Order: sequence, then C-alpha cells, then structure tokens
Amino acid sequence: MPSDFSQRLRETTAGIHSDVENRGFIVDLMDGRLDARAYALLLTQYEPIYAQLERRVVQFSDDPVFAPFADDRLNRHERILGDLEQLRVGLDGPDLPIAEATRRYAERLRDLDAPEALLAHHYTRYLGDISGGLAIGALMAKHYGIGPEALTMWDFSEIGKTKPYKDAYRAKLDRVAASGGDEELVITEALSAFELNGRVLGEIVDFIPSPSAA
Repeated sequence: MPSDFSQRLRETTAGIHSDVENRGFIVDLMDGRLDARAYALLLTQYEPIYAQLERRVVQFSDDPVFAPFADDRLNRHERILGDLEQLRVGLDGPDLPIAEATRRYAERLRDLDAPEALLAHHYTRYLGDISGGLAIGALMAKHYGIGPEALTMWDFSEIGKTKPYKDAYRAKLDRVAASGGDEELVITEALSAFELNGRVLGEIVDFIPSPSAA
C-alpha cells in the first residue's frame, strides 16, 4: 500500500476518475463536437453544486480536520454565475435545465455531517479544476469561440503556480490522520463524489439536441 495518504487516495479513485473523465458528454465537449450552449449547460449544473460546497466550507472552516484546506481563492461559485451571465447573452432557445442528478449532488453536499466527507468533495472538485483548468478554458475558447470573460471558472491565477499549490494540498492530505481525521471516510466519500459527478454527466446528455433535431 502507498505510504502517503494522498497517494493512496489518488490511486484508489483513479479508476472511477478516469471513467468519469471519459464519459461521452465530456469527450464530445472537449473534442469540439458540441457547442457553447452545451458548455453553458455544464456550468448550469456546476452552479448549485459549488454554491452548496462553498456554504459547507464556511461552516467547517474552523474544524481542525478541514480548516487547513479552506481557501477563499478556490471559490468558483461567483465566477460561475458571472460566466453564465456572459454566456447567456449569445444563447438562443429555452432556459438551460438542471438535471435531477445535479439536485441530488447538491443535496448530498448539504447533508454532509463530517469534515472528512466535505474534504473528499473539496479534493475531487478543486484539485481537478486546478489540474485541468487551463486546458479546459483553452479548448472552450478554441472550439466554441468563448471569450475569457466567460471562462473565469478556470482562472486560478490567484493561487500562483499550480504545481506548488497542489503539492502543498497533498502534503496537507498526508497530515489528515495526525489531525484526528478518518482517512477511510475521505476515500469512501471521494468515490461517491466521482460517482455523483458521473451521474450528472450521464443525465445532461439527454438535454443535448440530436443532430436530426437540430
């Protein structure tokens, strides 16, 4: 078994992480086979998820297990709202729907009762955003002509260079047990977080018009 918890967490979740990243919607979006509306649809799902996540971060910010990870520079909710406002200017058609899986994801975050569970969601969302943010923003601009004013979700310039930040984050993960945290609970909830995200991606495919309906 890996000696460091951060490595064990990464390896244990690698399979489901890869599966979620390779869902059809995400692959099609990143390969340029969809459109700006599909990207806005994705952000529409993120809005209630990050709203609830960031509420819980505030509530757990003094907890000894979670406190080292609380960092306002990671907050995405206000950025998502701003990006959606910019995106909607150029979008025609009906309002973008929120999937039932998105509602269940937000409810899961609302009902968390342990700092380790919140940490699992914090890890799966923000470290993933930091790792893929530059590439995602660049692809959305390249494929769909989305301007930087609508891609602030992926701007993490406030944290400085991303590798040192991620290294420091993982070092804090390795100290979770020393602060009294339950490593196994973090792993279990991280697996659930990836599964919840996968369900969202699976459901919003149904909101994408088929080529014959376009």
